[in-house]
Formats: sequence, C-alpha cells, structure tokens
Amino acid sequence: YVYEVTSPTVRTWLTCTPQDYLNRLTIPSHPPAFVEGDCRHLRARLGEWSPADADMSSSLQYNDPVDGYLGCADTNFLATPEDPYRPPTTFQWDETVWATCPIEVMTKENFCAQMDRLGLKRILFVGDHTTMSQAVSLTSILNANTDISLDPAVVPNFSKTIPCPNHPTFDITYIRNDRLEEAGTAPSPGTPNCGPNNDHYCYPWSSDYSNYANKQLLIVNTGYHWGDDWEGYIANFQNFVGRIDEIAAANAARAIDILMFRTSIPGHKECDLHDTVYGHYREYCPRIVNGAFWHWWGELPPYNDYAIRIINEWNLLNTVKSGANIELLDPWYMTVLRPDGHLSGSDAGPSCNMSPQECMLYSLPGPVDWWNHLLLMQLKDVEIHLDSSSPLQAWRI
Repeated sequence: YVYEVTSPTVRTWLTCTPQDYLNRLTIPSHPPAFVEGDCRHLRARLGEWSPADADMSSSLQYNDPVDGYLGCADTNFLATPEDPYRPPTTFQWDETVWATCPIEVMTKENFCAQMDRLGLKRILFVGDHTTMSQAVSLTSILNANTDISLDPAVVPNFSKTIPCPNHPTFDITYIRNDRLEEAGTAPSPGTPNCGPNNDHYCYPWSSDYSNYANKQLLIVNTGYHWGDDWEGYIANFQNFVGRIDEIAAANAARAIDILMFRTSIPGHKECDLHDTVYGHYREYCPRIVNGAFWHWWGELPPYNDYAIRIINEWNLLNTVKSGANIELLDPWYMTVLRPDGHLSGSDAGPSCNMSPQECMLYSLPGPVDWWNHLLLMQLKDVEIHLDSSSPLQAWRI
C-alpha cells in the first residue's frame, strides 16, 4: 500500500506495526509522472467512512433483497421514519488524502457502459465465500440476484446474464475455489476436496476460464484458507501466476483479458458489539487477532503484501510472458474500518443468528458493495491506460 510521507496520517495510522514494516509501506513522495488513470494505485488506501445523506443512502439499497443468510438482516429490518435503512448501508467512503481519486457509486447504466467500452463479455469470480459475497453483491446492484442459491446442500457456483438496455449483455459467473488451485477431483456439497485436511472446496475453474470464447474480466482471491502455511501460500500463488501464463500461451485470446487480484480482508473480533464504523485504523489495530480460533486473520496483511510483490514482478515481465498484466483490487483498508454489518453484527437480529458467530462475512447490502463501486473506478482507470498504451504497473515498494 502506498502513502505520501507528507501526510501526517502516515505517522499514526499503523501504530501497532513495527517501524520497518511501516517503512516498507511508505514511498518518499507522490508517485512520479502521475497521469490520468493512476488513481487505481491510490484509491481506497487512505480515507474514512462518513454518514451518507438520504439520497445517497437510498441509492445504496437493492431493488430486490438477497435470499438466504446474506440477506437475512436486510429482510428482517423494520424501517421507521427515523431509520429507513439498516445502519451499515448508510455510510459512504471519502478519500481524505487523494481527493481527486474518489469512489463513485455505480449505476447499472454506467457499469454496463464500462463493460462495453472495454469489450468485456463476462466477469468470472473465483474464490471462497468472501468472493461469492462480492459476486452476489454485484448481481444485486445490477438487479439480477434472483435464483441464486445459498443453500449449503446446493453447488454454490452460478452464472447470471446481465441485460443492459443501451449496451450489450454480459455474464457474471462465480466458481467456488477456496485455495485457487486445481485439486484433481471435483467436490460436491458436503464433500470437500482440497486443503491439508481435505476440508475445503476447490471446484475446477481454469478450463472454464481458458476455453471462454470472448474477452473477460477474471477476479480472484486467495489467502483465507491457508492458515499460517506460508510456504504453501507462496507456492500456490506462484503456481497461479504460472498457470495464467500457460493458459495465455495456449490461447492468445486470454492475453487480452483483464485480470484482478482482490486483497483479503480479515474479520472483526466481537462484531456483535459494533454498530458503527471505525473512525481510524487506531481503533482497529488493538483488536487484531490471530491464531487458529480466529482463522489466522492476522496472516492476511502479509499474504496480501506478498501477492502484491509477485504481481509487480509479473507485470514487469512484458517481453517474456504470455499472460495479461494483473491489476489490484484493494479494499483492505476501507473494509478493516467496518466492524459493523457482519452476519453476526448487531443489526442482524435474533432471527439471523449464526452459529458459530460469523464476523468475517458481511450482510448484503453493506460494506462489500463498496468493493464493487471500487471495481468500476478501477476499470475506468484500466481503460485509460489501455487507450494510451501505458504500462499497467502498480506503485509498490
């Protein structure tokens, strides 16, 4: 993550981390030769949540509720004149340092237009439940969330066609793969097939990605299901990048795809006690937890950091690689400031009880929607760089 050393916030926001780690996350000055489109390297990495006004809050609601546990809190919410919307849906993200790099709330029209301008016919999400929640969020914002089953007895993968009144249609597809790997066997509900204890789900994804006929956007994530297995995570991520290159070498159509890695977001301890946002990282930092009971949430920031470094190295191999560059979708900082709105949050109510307590996944609508608002802004910047033939390289130390 990059920060301007001139910002006083830099000296305080990571107070719980060693100085050498802070130094690694800081660059000495604003990125040189900053041009239009470079906001994607800065956006969402330093800012704050503020209360949204009535019009903004209204725009953050779905036309149709999400079925199942992701939509339980919203379905059971009792609106009043004083509180017409669930509190976690009434905040907006504000850039406090790079105000010229805002996140705008998407509409169906502007997202359809952006997909059309980039020539994208599909968004393929590959990852675990957090990735599924992002895919469900996007279909909900685009008014296409019907008939998506969250029943654990049903295969979780889905594909939805998004009709666009003024632009070509496109598809949103989700494939569950907890570890971003091909396990060699296919899982089924109740029958996991990957992980050290064979307790995770890794549905095949690479053939679906490789054989798709048109240009597509691939959004992937991994990290949550590696625990403290650093060697395994490193080998896995390197294998993923290598697999992308092999696929592109065998199919030239894959070289023009847009690829994104989404950073992993840890959960929040005792999320049932939180009913609002954190104002600053200082509030989150003392509550960071790690260990098996907390699903090794504390390992996620360095996992993200490693993935970013490998992505940077990959993006510099312009003359020797076949695959497309990998962009970064980084909602980490903005989301660690959201202890509210989890499935076991204070807004969920007794009828949405989760056992055990679920303090990583969020109810929808909620904070995850902003991952997709961020996605649209990143795609706009990618278009600028593709049009100008500028290199897609991230500013990282």
